[in-house]
Amino acid sequence: MKLDKEIKRILVVGSWAKEQITIENIKRNPDFEVFVYMSTKNPAIMDISDGYKIGQLDDKEKIVDYAKKQKIDIVLVTTAQPLSIGVVDALEEEKIFVFGPSQKAAKLESDKAFTRQLMKKYKIDALPEFEVFDDRYKAINYAENLDWEVAIKPIGLTEGLGVKIFGDQLKNQDDVVIYIHEIFDNKIGGDAKVLIEEKLEGKEFTIQCLVYGKNIITTPAVKDYKRLLPGDIGPNTASMGSYSENELLLPFMTEEDYLKAVNVISKTLESFYKEIGEECKGFLYGQFMKTDDGLKLVEYNFRPGDPEWLNTLQIMENNLIDVIKNLEKDVQKPLNFSRKATVCKYIVPKGYPTLLDQILDVKFDSLKINELGVDFYFSSGLDDKGNLNVGSERGIAFVSKADTISKANEFVEKAISMVEGEFHYREDIGDLEMMK
Repeated sequence: MKLDKEIKRILVVGSWAKEQITIENIKRNPDFEVFVYMSTKNPAIMDISDGYKIGQLDDKEKIVDYAKKQKIDIVLVTTAQPLSIGVVDALEEEKIFVFGPSQKAAKLESDKAFTRQLMKKYKIDALPEFEVFDDRYKAINYAENLDWEVAIKPIGLTEGLGVKIFGDQLKNQDDVVIYIHEIFDNKIGGDAKVLIEEKLEGKEFTIQCLVYGKNIITTPAVKDYKRLLPGDIGPNTASMGSYSENELLLPFMTEEDYLKAVNVISKTLESFYKEIGEECKGFLYGQFMKTDDGLKLVEYNFRPGDPEWLNTLQIMENNLIDVIKNLEKDVQKPLNFSRKATVCKYIVPKGYPTLLDQILDVKFDSLKINELGVDFYFSSGLDDKGNLNVGSERGIAFVSKADTISKANEFVEKAISMVEGEFHYREDIGDLEMMK
């Protein structure tokens, strides 16, 4: 549908840090009013939004009702769960413009088997060796044929916590077999299916895009760190932090790496159109690995990354609503970014990610943090007692920008040193040795 009216009232659907910084970006224009539908009482979003509703993110009827009640002109859906159940389709049935993928297009994130098989059919050269199984014993046999050097992935959404890799979370072949059985027994990811693929070795990076049909606008590459512990070891998390350079690329990347990744994204969208007959729109995130065997796709998310979106919007000078309006009108203007490097680090409760719904009991002087040139973003919400509960998310992200990664890291480290209370974080994110 067309965006054929003046935009004044915007609805953001989502609860966490990436939504907070999205709202901040939009509200740089004082003419915009921003409302939020979220699943928890994010204290920052409550403070900066023009109104909010607390509700379940899988209740698309309530999301639609809230959008209608607030007379919303455009909706930005920035979180995976409502996309996977078709909230965009439901809003568009009510003639409300949405920047986000339809339920079919959201399968590029919510159904790993669909994405892998689509790319294989259209011969997009960025896939590791893989197979999808609905029989656990065939899956185990396939893993054995790859000498157990595999990544095991539930098919559906798992809050970034479902992927386990041999030699890391899976210490031996027994662990591989046990985890395959767990996926089938517990329907991890929502289905008794599993994706088994060869274990990749290399450097990961993310490219986030704004997509509208054939128009794709890209942003600088970001590197995030999903492992819990310094040295990039330990269990996977939703992510402990990230960094970006003061240019388009990361220290270990070439321009060819970047262009090839964008080409893979473009070909995937073209293939989706050929297969489904539908053009895509929304925030599309591609995570890639640079290996000795070439560039490989790790995954797509059809919404902004967290924390990568924090790095990107720290330095993006455009207002998102203006960018989306231009895309919809087929005007593809490049984005403007300040020439700054960024570093983001999450503080999380001790026991994360094994224990969920924990209280993050910390205190800090927000004004003094901001005076350092550091911003903070909540991926957590207030419970009935006013405590900060991380739920299935993480905690608080601290983000800074500077001329160099080292300087941005220095600012973030100083800010975190001013936080009182018990928490865990990774000091090594943004460290020069780690970036090598």
